[in-house]
Amino acid sequence: MKWIKRMPNRKKYILKIGGSFLSGSAFLVILSFIQKVSAGFNPFTLKGYLVPFLYGGISGAILGIYIVKVRELNAKLQQRVNTLENFLPICSNCKKIRKPDSDPEKMDSWEQIETYISHKTSSQFSHSICPECMKKLYGDIHNKDY
Repeated sequence: MKWIKRMPNRKKYILKIGGSFLSGSAFLVILSFIQKVSAGFNPFTLKGYLVPFLYGGISGAILGIYIVKVRELNAKLQQRVNTLENFLPICSNCKKIRKPDSDPEKMDSWEQIETYISHKTSSQFSHSICPECMKKLYGDIHNKDY
């Protein structure tokens, strides 16, 4: 469980998982209690509650871990979507993007669109030339048959 040690809010995380363990245990113990009452047994003996307690606790803890992880991933995804949905100042000529909160007059405030998107997402770029630009740039070479 090395990943718990790296977490910034590890106490909060452990409390959530502990709460999930207890709620899962309580749920299965209550169901076991109801089952004993409906079957006509004495529900106030401790015999028969250990397995539902442990099984419910472990199941609840596992579900709690998944819920916490899904919430973390949702938060990261929402942050990435918000980053990509913002207006981006882009040069109309060279298509460089100005870094957020930077001085537009300084040269280091602008970066290539590929670099900007690669830093903000996990996307990577490979370059090619579309057929229209191929004709425009290399029309004489492109039209020759070899």
